[in-house]
Amino acid sequence: MVAILIIGGTCGYVLIEGWPFADSIYMTLITLSTVGFGEVQELTPQGRIFTSMLITVSIVLMACWTAGITTILVSGELSGRFLMQKEKKMISQMKDHVIVCGGGVTAMTVIGRLIAEGTPVVAIADSKDEIESIRRIAPEMPVIDDDPKSEMALVDSNALAAKYLVAATESDYDNLLITISGKGLGTDLQVISFAHSNELASRMFKVGADDVVCPLIIGGEHVAQLIRSES
Repeated sequence: MVAILIIGGTCGYVLIEGWPFADSIYMTLITLSTVGFGEVQELTPQGRIFTSMLITVSIVLMACWTAGITTILVSGELSGRFLMQKEKKMISQMKDHVIVCGGGVTAMTVIGRLIAEGTPVVAIADSKDEIESIRRIAPEMPVIDDDPKSEMALVDSNALAAKYLVAATESDYDNLLITISGKGLGTDLQVISFAHSNELASRMFKVGADDVVCPLIIGGEHVAQLIRSES
């Protein structure tokens, strides 16, 4: 549309005023942009009418463009708010559900299996990529965009009515803090945490974790079992 206006304006000045191409396109550009520069050459009455029309079209085009951008932004914001309200209502009605903290490979595996079995799940993740990945495998499952270590995130996930809390971030230290926050609620919430370090796994048990899963140890034991079965 802008290109058509530039071409039309340039041709108009060439035909109406008889100006050179360079003067015509320059006059068109400063008119459409409404920068307020002076006229390149003295305009004839016909030229002034043409310029007025060009300015009017430019203003209308700018208004339409601005309205379009505003509509897109407002529409996206309203859509996001509607989804948040919908998920909050869904979470508030949940009971004996599972809260999964994290959005990495471990958390995604847990979420995928639980969803496949029909278990109600709420996920907590603070990475945009992780949240998008979770929504791809479970589009109807509520996801809280917040720091999994945050006690407020646990409150928003209706942890007081939940049955399990799974600390499945990629960081053992984060999982330890999640465990502490979960057990600090003072409910019957069972906390299962993942740990790659034996030392941190021991700490998780000390702060009240009901179970700690060490993927590396389990993997090693599985490999040894495969070798024994082949022998």
